[in-house]
Amino acid sequence: MRKLMYIIVLLSVLLSGCFNIIEEEDTDEYRALASQYESFITSDIVEVDQFEAFVNEATFNSMMSNVMIKVSIYTRLHNLVGTRYGSGVIFATGAYNYVLTTFDLTDVSSEYIVTYQIADYQGRTSNAYKDVVSEEYGLAVLRFVRILSNHLPGIGFADQEPIMGEPILLFGYIGEVMNSMSMGLMDRTSVEDEISDKYMKTTIPSDVFANGAAIVNTSNELIG
Repeated sequence: MRKLMYIIVLLSVLLSGCFNIIEEEDTDEYRALASQYESFITSDIVEVDQFEAFVNEATFNSMMSNVMIKVSIYTRLHNLVGTRYGSGVIFATGAYNYVLTTFDLTDVSSEYIVTYQIADYQGRTSNAYKDVVSEEYGLAVLRFVRILSNHLPGIGFADQEPIMGEPILLFGYIGEVMNSMSMGLMDRTSVEDEISDKYMKTTIPSDVFANGAAIVNTSNELIG
């Protein structure tokens, strides 16, 4: 009987310790991870209706923030020496539309004159200007005058980083095709090299024309 009491007391202590461990998981990191996981589960595409809703939202709303960027490079004598094409996405609007793209697309030696042209999802073109660049983060922001009659919404940013294996969508000037879309999965949240905090790895095939293209999660929020 005494041994049985010892066993009961020991089990009570162990169970109490387990409950204490669970209660201790109340950190900001744990809550953020729990919220992220809950969002992933909620947004995960498991039904045909969910998939259709996601694609419809991407096609009729998110895609409207997509732009093609043409970079023309001239000598000081105004001789054209090169042309680049890439993608971008409108993320803010006001008197100007602000486009997020990559630093590489805008990185040109100061000895040249550079002009930027934006083509929106309907093919309407506007002259753009370099607003902010960051070689450290590999990003650049272009701006062009907002025309009220042209409804070009800005896309919202995701609050959480994507989870490995999460369904994602890439849209942009992929394969020299305007408004091209490709789906895939999140492979790694960062590439393991000296600049691992700047890049994500996905299963989506890409090309040079997709440089600056938008990657969105199943909530149609910008993640990269």
